[in-house]
Amino acid sequence: MRMQSLLPLLVFVLSSQMAFAQWNIVQETEKAMSFGVRPGFRIDFTNTDADVVESIWKDYAKKTFGAKLKKNKKTNEWFAEKLNAAVMGSEPFTLYSMIEKAGNNSVVLTVWIDAGSYFLNRRDNASRTSEVSRSLQYFYYDVRRASINAEIKEQEKKLVELEKKQKQMQKDNDNLHKDIENYKAKIKKAEDDIVKNERDQEANVVDQETQRRLIEETRRRLNNVENEQN
Repeated sequence: MRMQSLLPLLVFVLSSQMAFAQWNIVQETEKAMSFGVRPGFRIDFTNTDADVVESIWKDYAKKTFGAKLKKNKKTNEWFAEKLNAAVMGSEPFTLYSMIEKAGNNSVVLTVWIDAGSYFLNRRDNASRTSEVSRSLQYFYYDVRRASINAEIKEQEKKLVELEKKQKQMQKDNDNLHKDIENYKAKIKKAEDDIVKNERDQEANVVDQETQRRLIEETRRRLNNVENEQN
């Protein structure tokens, strides 16, 4: 009975942890920017290229917040002013953001929303803070999908290289087999040539002996010239 009563509690705890993990993708934070330390939103990306985050963020900011981001090179902030977007209701706002490289190929995006009299935070506007946090979660998913797609492309590229290598190794294998067949044919020919050569040597030895006898006979004729009869 006790185990059965604990089961719903365990399910609730696990569900709560999962929900918190999803929410915690976007962390509410306070961080220094061009106007000093201000409340904002932080998203961490692991194993992600900063250029990927920047490219997707500019597109996402335009689509979601109507922001055509410009970069302040002195502060390294991307910003857009006089914005209106559904996530902020009727309030006009200015969007500030910063993309920073962290260690181990990690990237941090910090977003600040200047609503005029305050920078968006849960204490001053809980509902809009939740809306923006939820919206930024979708951005996180977009980046993750892009990063995973990039991984897939790299893996596919590696597979193509391995397939190309396999074809080359198969070609080399075929050539080696052909070489072996050629070597076997050459060896067979050499063996036949050896047999012929040995036979030719034997015949040549006989021819030499015949030639020696002919020379001896011719020398006897030379020494017997005076006795030759016409």
